[in-house]
Amino acid sequence: MAYTAVVTGASGYVATEVVKQLLEKGYNVRGTVRSLSKKEKVEHLELLSAALPGKLTLHEADLLKPGSFDEVVKGADYVFHTASPFFTDVEDPMRDLVEPAVHGTQNVLSSVAKSKDTVKRVIQTSSFAAIVKTTAGPQNGKLYDEEDWNNESKPDKDGGYRYSKTEAEKAGWEFSKKEGVSLVCINPTFVLGPVVSKRVDATSIMHFKGFIEGTFTKIMPYQIDVRDIGRAHVRAAELPEAHGRYLTSHASTCSTKTLSDILSKRFPQYKFPEGEDTPSKEIIDNSKVQKELGIKLHDLAETYIDMATTLIQNGIAKPVPK
Repeated sequence: MAYTAVVTGASGYVATEVVKQLLEKGYNVRGTVRSLSKKEKVEHLELLSAALPGKLTLHEADLLKPGSFDEVVKGADYVFHTASPFFTDVEDPMRDLVEPAVHGTQNVLSSVAKSKDTVKRVIQTSSFAAIVKTTAGPQNGKLYDEEDWNNESKPDKDGGYRYSKTEAEKAGWEFSKKEGVSLVCINPTFVLGPVVSKRVDATSIMHFKGFIEGTFTKIMPYQIDVRDIGRAHVRAAELPEAHGRYLTSHASTCSTKTLSDILSKRFPQYKFPEGEDTPSKEIIDNSKVQKELGIKLHDLAETYIDMATTLIQNGIAKPVPK
């Protein structure tokens, strides 16, 4: 009998990869989206469903509407809560970031509480933003790990996103303790890798597209492949011994000069920004996700090339010819 999994915010970049991997394994997937009327936002999910062994059904649900997730969660085995805003430029951080992230998490989990008889585990997509402390640094003085918590960010324009992710994850752990529901959090750094849809509203996709086209020259230096994040989610659900948080990232930073060199070698017909040649620095202890979930991370060169290839072939990015 196939397991049933709910994926909130199913049309998002990370969520799409989670849906894809679940369908590959034959799951019955219930994906939630804000609106089914916008076909261009869900078409890629329907195509995945047609091509893969599992079964996908799509459902409308609103993060800020109480009870909105009750029916879709009812009878499910696993709930993957990935839906959360990721914007770095907003007018009102509390309204646009913090409230949707925190209240949305509480709303989804309140529906889980009503279906504790079937839901085995909740896997929540958190972020390195809930870990990193830009002023104090890691608590062990060396590398960030799962014990670190971001206690520096404020709900303002500079720290609104990081604050929203921290508070949303805290809400998840509070729920887990109160309701006795198993929770695992996945904390990825900057997400890169191949794209499935033609949407360009994910921040990491917009940034990488801008780099390919020469209009944006800064990329977060700590990175992870979207396929590795997807596997971390699925394995965190399936392995009974999985627990706590999983910081999912490459251990060392990567410069935009390295990114430029890799893309220039693979696509010699195009011109890319030269990038900044900053030294690589080990900042993250990623041993837990590799040892406990058995994940071997993609080489970043493969991540960059696969992302560029899919962005170009889907007409999302138009590189500059030499």
